[in-house]
Amino acid sequence: MLCFGTDWIWERALNEFISAHAMLDAQGEILEGMANGVALGETAEGIALLVEKLVPAASCAIALVHRDGKHMKLLAAPSMPQSYFPTLDNIQIAPDGGSTGTAAWRREPVIVADTAVDPLWKNLQDFAAACGIRASWALPILHDDGTVLGVVTLYYQEPQEPQDWDWSALNSCIKLIRLALATERRERNLFASETRWRIGAEATGIGTFDADFETGAEVWSPTTRHILGVSATTQPSYAAFLDLIHPDDRTDFQTRLPEATLPPSGDRWCEEVRIRKADTGEERIVMSKGCVITGRDGRPRHAVGTLCDITDQRRHEQELEHARTEAEAANRAKSRFLASMSHELRTPLNAIIGFSDLIKNRVYGPVTPVRYEGYIEDIHKSGIHLLSLINDVLDMAKIEAQKFELRLAPFPLQGLAESALMLVRPQALAKGLHLELDIKAVDVTLYADERMMRQVLANLLTNAVKFTGSGGMVRLFGLRLDDGGLALGVEDNGVGMTEEGITTALEPFGQVQMDGTMDRSGTGLGLPLAKAMIESHGATFHIVSERGVGTRIWSEFPPSDVSAVRQTG
Repeated sequence: MLCFGTDWIWERALNEFISAHAMLDAQGEILEGMANGVALGETAEGIALLVEKLVPAASCAIALVHRDGKHMKLLAAPSMPQSYFPTLDNIQIAPDGGSTGTAAWRREPVIVADTAVDPLWKNLQDFAAACGIRASWALPILHDDGTVLGVVTLYYQEPQEPQDWDWSALNSCIKLIRLALATERRERNLFASETRWRIGAEATGIGTFDADFETGAEVWSPTTRHILGVSATTQPSYAAFLDLIHPDDRTDFQTRLPEATLPPSGDRWCEEVRIRKADTGEERIVMSKGCVITGRDGRPRHAVGTLCDITDQRRHEQELEHARTEAEAANRAKSRFLASMSHELRTPLNAIIGFSDLIKNRVYGPVTPVRYEGYIEDIHKSGIHLLSLINDVLDMAKIEAQKFELRLAPFPLQGLAESALMLVRPQALAKGLHLELDIKAVDVTLYADERMMRQVLANLLTNAVKFTGSGGMVRLFGLRLDDGGLALGVEDNGVGMTEEGITTALEPFGQVQMDGTMDRSGTGLGLPLAKAMIESHGATFHIVSERGVGTRIWSEFPPSDVSAVRQTG
């Protein structure tokens, strides 16, 4: 009796050893297949066959959770009849979804020793009877975060309970299928990422390349081949690319980026080089960008990057540079011309203005005949007007060339405002306008170019008087801002402007269309000059206007330019 019991124990141990050895061999084959890129379905079928080899009485099925999260999708059932598949391929994940659906619902193993009486199979009785299934148990395949990925299920023809060896075999296979799913998911995500990257690059006309240092294989994308002018049969390599580089650039490229000493891992390269296309011989300029990727051991594994044809971009840059050079030359010529014309025009104008003034004031006696007095007055006014226009044009040219020099110094704001208002008082009185000086802080000292600010206020006041009808109001105001700065400007209740009119008025030589009763004399430089002069001080320019209501134009100076003598040392 003792001898018989000992033989039985040894026989069981020997069978388990043989099964364990067989399982290790089968696992090795499955893992090797996964490493070689075998499809997930084929890998799952191999795992199911391994389970059936270890548990001969059972048929194994592996199902994954469908993307709708409500049903199971059959992945492998190598020994089960095709007639089973419609049901196995659409098992509902529910508390009473048989062994498989319930295991996915509960996220824990489910054992059904007898399908004929177990309530979990009440909705699958026809299927169980047709297929002869009397027992079934299932183990869920769980992700690290607890999510159910799938279920491994064993089906038996006779009612029975699982043995320890059954669970051991199932658990070992669960680990394999989890590994296979994780591998497939990583490969799918990597492929999707690479696809998105390549599609994005190709859509913008950028080619890609990938060099595998371990296998020596290189891949050039279709766009890269198009840029280089090589056919689909050309073998990609460093040497093949080197042959296409312009002879005058080849040596420098090899020096900067030799094949044997690529940049260290993580370092990026960016090389611009001329090539001659393989198919047409056309010279093009390309830019190569990339980096080296190393493995965990620190050894370089891949060099990946992009290739872009930048010929048109470089040509456009050259054209822009040429245009800029020509524009600068033209600007210098304009400045020389204006400087020359300034002297040539001002000299005779000063003579005309001076002599007409002498005659107008009868310095050497009366003018005869009397009608000449009107002519002399017109000559004098026209000369002064022309000189003013010339000065405006020259000032605008200096500002555009950024050669307008500021003579900064502190001065009282009250005196500036009074002197500016005095310049337009005769014209205002002639039109019956009310001039108002409204300086809230009479003791304010402003640090600026006094002559330039007087010209700014004179331009603004002149425009206000010109475009305000008889009986209207023109106000010159100055007030302290909440932050200690200063607002200085002019407002009127004249004809006003639309938004489009403001845009036109701020352009050099811009003339806003007004009704026929308004004086439209001038160059259209007054407002642009005022804006440029204000902004050259570092102040801000503001304008609001409404047609038929009036216009308000002002500058805002920072607190550092107000009330104190600014230290320049």
